[in-house]
Amino acid sequence: MKAIVVTDQAAGTAGMTLVERPEPDAARLASLSGANYGDVVVEVHASGFTGNELEWPSTWIDRLGRDRTPSIPGHEVAGVVTALSYGATGLSVGQA
Repeated sequence: MKAIVVTDQAAGTAGMTLVERPEPDAARLASLSGANYGDVVVEVHASGFTGNELEWPSTWIDRLGRDRTPSIPGHEVAGVVTALSYGATGLSVGQA
């Protein structure tokens, strides 16, 4: 899959690159192996990000303070749910 990836927080949008990324392993994420509680895999058809998203701490670190780079911005997505991990509620596979 293609994704816009940013690796340097100081570079801002100038540091964004369109790259080929591996497809997510839906079966692995749908199990507890490699997934976090409540994770959802979405086949993204379109994505957008806000102008200040690269300034958000959550773009660069997770809730435990671990580095998230390279980061793929775009918290607004449209697509179809393809897998649910343990604890995911309110959604179903195939739902838009």
